[in-house]
Amino acid sequence: MGSIDNKFVIGIGSQRAGSTLLHRILDRCTDIFMHPVKELHYFDTLFDVRRPAVLREFSERQLKRIEDTPAITKPQQCRLRANRMLATRKVENIDYVDLYRPCLLGSEFVGEVTPEYMILPEEGVKHMRETIGDSAKIILLTRDPFERFLSSFKLLKAYTEIEPDFSDFEQELLDVFERMPSWVAQQRQLNDYAAASERYQRHFSNFLSIEFDALTALEEPLIEQLEEFLGLELKRGPLQNVMARKVNSLAAAPPLSDSALEIARQRFFDE
Repeated sequence: MGSIDNKFVIGIGSQRAGSTLLHRILDRCTDIFMHPVKELHYFDTLFDVRRPAVLREFSERQLKRIEDTPAITKPQQCRLRANRMLATRKVENIDYVDLYRPCLLGSEFVGEVTPEYMILPEEGVKHMRETIGDSAKIILLTRDPFERFLSSFKLLKAYTEIEPDFSDFEQELLDVFERMPSWVAQQRQLNDYAAASERYQRHFSNFLSIEFDALTALEEPLIEQLEEFLGLELKRGPLQNVMARKVNSLAAAPPLSDSALEIARQRFFDE
């Protein structure tokens, strides 16, 4: 059970819908301790949305990068400790709140952003509430479904190719529906914002949905809405710096023809 001394802020919502930007805003512009491992993938692994081996391998790679670096600050210690736990233990044997140590003491608000939490089953959302408590605040990020799908496909190439080759990008996009049907099915799930909203609002009273274009523009009305929702100030100086450096770029892909776009759109929406 989550500590009553800490309040959680959890970002959910699909890849390529602003999750990195949301993490940076909350981390650098508020008094929330945002976990240095941006996506902990705890609840989605616990409820079989993500395979345990994927989380373990990711955490092992992170450890190789940071184990030889002195963990001087508490956030550095937290990052190292969390990766060690996730790399060496089964998720069901880890206390979620324990992943935030040693940064719980003195941090009223703590949190993370894991997009796949959006597609947790009902029992997963219920378990999350039982773990992080009634005071938790949930932020759902949304984006135009087809735009997000195209961006996710670019991300997939960036993850699976050392030097992404976009010379045949159009045909690869059309082929992905037959070549990777399970991945496409998950992308459809990650666009089902209505179902996610219903599930989370059944279990959490503090729920806010933010659209991708509104977040990337982040004008004053949304800033004020976020401040009211969080009960915290967004520091304007750091916020300007974050928004000035908000690019999360991928290798440039050539423009798609209208015919390819139409075929891909039909295949994506015609399950």
